[in-house]
Amino acid sequence: MGRLRFRSLTLGAALFLLAPGLAMARGGGGPGRPFGLGLQVGSPTGLSGKYYLGGGAAMQFGVGEAFGHGDGLHVNLEALFHPVILARVPAFTLPFYLGVGGRILFHDDYRHDNHYHDDDVHVGLRAPFGLLMDFNRVPMDLFLELALVIDLVDLDDEDDYDGDHEDRTDLNAAIGFRYYF
Repeated sequence: MGRLRFRSLTLGAALFLLAPGLAMARGGGGPGRPFGLGLQVGSPTGLSGKYYLGGGAAMQFGVGEAFGHGDGLHVNLEALFHPVILARVPAFTLPFYLGVGGRILFHDDYRHDNHYHDDDVHVGLRAPFGLLMDFNRVPMDLFLELALVIDLVDLDDEDDYDGDHEDRTDLNAAIGFRYYF
């Protein structure tokens, strides 16, 4: 598990360090401020980022620790759409959003027979939906999100398909904030 976790944490740290510069290069930091980076708590708990593409579309990513059926390092990337604005007042805008994308989960797996499997990898679809409080006076948002996760691939520590079909679906729930550059 250590080798995969180290690589994933290194990728997350690189994204965290490079993202503000990428946002500035694409026009972030001005009035539009399309790139946001922050934290989320729940499952997963960790880093959350979002980049607005325009026309109500955005890309969202997360890197953090997942809890529930599969504890471990969770990395996700989704395309989001904001089809409905539920409220628009001077202080904030409240859109509903939904999306589709993928996730990778690296975790240790304990079987019922107490046999220890290391470096399990789950790859699957992730479909988030939630509410976003986008503040108009400060470059920040708050969000509450639920996401359906369906694992399509489950590789165990011997890098072969694990025929165990339990826990193929999960529900992630998180609350968080992002600051926009």
